Amino acid sequence: MPDKSNQKPDNSTLWITIITIGLTVLIVGGVALSGKKGPSAANLKTSQLQTDESNYDFGSISMAKGKVSKTFTFQNTTSQAVTAKKLYTSCMCTQATLAVADKIFGPFGMPAHGFIPGIDASIEPGAEAKIEAVFDPAAHGPAGVGPIAREVILETSDGKLTFKFKAQVLP
Repeated sequence: MPDKSNQKPDNSTLWITIITIGLTVLIVGGVALSGKKGPSAANLKTSQLQTDESNYDFGSISMAKGKVSKTFTFQNTTSQAVTAKKLYTSCMCTQATLAVADKIFGPFGMPAHGFIPGIDASIEPGAEAKIEAVFDPAAHGPAGVGPIAREVILETSDGKLTFKFKAQVLP
C-alpha cells in the first residue's frame, strides 16, 4: 500500500470553485450595470432652449424601405450661452447628430451600447441648432413591426431637451 503522507493535496477542485465564483460575480455585476438607465437625464430639469416641434409622427413606414430621419430645430432664447454636453438616444435603432453653428457632433446612440462622449458645444444667445434623428426600422428585425416610440435627449448646462418621435413600422 502506497504511503499517502508525503503526497500533496489536490487543489484543482478549490481552484475551479474560486474561478466559478469569480466569473459569477463578474457576470452578475455586468448584468446589474447594463440594467442601469442612461446618463442622469432623469435628474435634470427641462432646458430653457426653445423648439416649435419636439414630437414627430412618421406615420406608417416600411421596414423594407430603410432608414427615416427627422431634423428638429431649436433656439437659445436666453441671454446666456448654453452648453450642449451630451446627446443620446433611447434605443440602438436610433442615432442622432447635433449641428451647432458650422460644427457637427455625432452620430450618437444609446448609452448602454457604448460610451457616449461629451460634446462641449456652446449655443450662443439667439443662435439656432439642429438635431437630426435617424431611425432604422429594420434594426430589430421582423419582431420590430408595429408601433414604436423613441427619444433623443440633449443634456445641456441648464437641463435637458427631449425630442420624441413615433411610427407604425410595416414589413
